Amino acid sequence: MDSLTQIILGAAVGEAVLGRKVGNRAMLWGGICGTLPDLDVLANMVGNDPMGALAYHRAFTHSLPFAILAAPLVGLALHRFYGGKEGPGRGAVIWPVLLIAFYAMLTGGSYLMPIEVYNIPQITAAITLAFALFFVIIGGLRWLRGFPKKMENAGWWGWTLLAFGAIVTHPILDCFTAYGTQLLQPFASSRVAWNTISVADPIYTLPFLLLLIWARTRVRGSAWRSRLNTAGLVISSIYLALTVVNYFNVDNVMQETLATDGIEAEATIIGPSILNNVLWSGTAKDANKDLYYFSQYSLFDEQRRFEPWTEIEGHHDWITPYANDRDIRIIRWFTKDYYNVIPTDTAAYLQLADLRYGLIAEDPNDPASYIFAWQVDTTVHPVRAWQRNAGPDDGVDMGGLFSRLWERLKGI
Repeated sequence: MDSLTQIILGAAVGEAVLGRKVGNRAMLWGGICGTLPDLDVLANMVGNDPMGALAYHRAFTHSLPFAILAAPLVGLALHRFYGGKEGPGRGAVIWPVLLIAFYAMLTGGSYLMPIEVYNIPQITAAITLAFALFFVIIGGLRWLRGFPKKMENAGWWGWTLLAFGAIVTHPILDCFTAYGTQLLQPFASSRVAWNTISVADPIYTLPFLLLLIWARTRVRGSAWRSRLNTAGLVISSIYLALTVVNYFNVDNVMQETLATDGIEAEATIIGPSILNNVLWSGTAKDANKDLYYFSQYSLFDEQRRFEPWTEIEGHHDWITPYANDRDIRIIRWFTKDYYNVIPTDTAAYLQLADLRYGLIAEDPNDPASYIFAWQVDTTVHPVRAWQRNAGPDDGVDMGGLFSRLWERLKGI
């Protein structure tokens, strides 16, 4: 999910775990811990390895092992930050020790990942320092405002539970998206993706945000504060459960449509379009040919069927000579083999497009018709690839795109 949603979820979990004990600090650190896994995007800024950064995103920092190992370190840091005495280490020496321990844990887990990623020490150093910067900033603000004479603290275990709850709910929520997350890294590279909710869905986020803000205005430990925070967690969870119901309903429509139209599919994938859970996209992989079928279905359609179908040629044979090159292997792994190959304006480049998200224009041979795609330089060996996202720079009319999305969402 988007970063705002993850911060809201983390803050709400923090309040539920320690709100009565430490007040607004529970929301603050819950939100920070809730966004900690997404610091892996710093891989994009370290080195020149865009495909490695793609493989590293939502990998070890989004895994259960990371949540289990990071939580005690973060919990101890928070306990010490507010003057606690529990646990190992005393005095200022605890801070470099915790920093090194966090860096070692993150680096070790990253090296165990099955997918080859370059520049791991630099990536994990950037993540470690970025997280440490939160402590520096908040410590600086505390110093400017003056330290209170008495500040109630939670024990090491309490802060550890807050950190674990805020961190682990982040990848669990990501599992509901089509992008998915590598929940079992470093033991498995497969991404868990249940495809029930868009990576940004205002119906999930906005009520959650409003209830959290309302809870923040209530007195610490009051019944109303607890009720409002709990209401945000419950309402968002109910909506998430409804997206699961929608998924199974739409998947049934997909299978019925394929059977009615005589399409023999080797595999299918469906997912909601951006910002809603009403308009769904579906892609089917032909069982006999290097061919894909793409269509959409709105819950407001009069007929329960995907229509119309757009045929997309796979052209997988075009990259057969490069199939074992690392960048191509990462693309195939990331797309789960839902990809096609088309030429570009530059003869030496090919474009590989992710078909799980379908088309944003009518022509499947137009490189700008795909939401996520990669340009591949075939003049070097091994080949090099980099991501190309559709947008205004590619001549895509974003206003027209959202207008077509809205019209199709309203149903046929």
